[in-house]
Amino acid sequence: MGGKIILASMVPAERKLMSSILQRAGYQITAETDSIRQALRKVRSLYCDLLIIDSGLDGGKGYKLAEIADQDRLAAVLMVTDTDVAYFHQEFAYIIKPISRENLIPATKSVLWNWRREEELRQRISHLENKLETRIIVDKAKGILMDVQGWTEEQAHRYIQKEAMNQGITARQMATLIVEKLGKNRALLKKEEE
Repeated sequence: MGGKIILASMVPAERKLMSSILQRAGYQITAETDSIRQALRKVRSLYCDLLIIDSGLDGGKGYKLAEIADQDRLAAVLMVTDTDVAYFHQEFAYIIKPISRENLIPATKSVLWNWRREEELRQRISHLENKLETRIIVDKAKGILMDVQGWTEEQAHRYIQKEAMNQGITARQMATLIVEKLGKNRALLKKEEE
């Protein structure tokens, strides 16, 4: 379960140690940096899986980099700290120095697994939201066709499917066209009837 990793620490010896431990465990170190600006540039351009950040980066501003990476969904974040983690509000996974194979590898595996799982769930949610929106618009178009044409629900559904195939578009796109065109006409008809 490898992954591409960017290391962000102001201490060259720490970066070297983390790099050595992670490479021996099968991870790829994509970049090493000693500033927030460089780290942000690299994480945006190199598309890594994990960003390991020393909390003391740029005078204690490592947490800001972690917030940006997390909010923009750039990569998973693992904080390295030598103090109490209370000020992190435990939003990020962390390890406490001294860095060793025994604390770095399990934390890295855990963070990457959770990140990948969260991304899968986000994609599934997005897919389900899209399906729900499609169903809503198709049902609305069927209702309009049933109202305007006097068709059954099955007839309206078959019409949407057939027209979508004939025009080479999705059922959702066809339903949207029906709602836009016939929905206005239906509103006008109802005003005239009143």
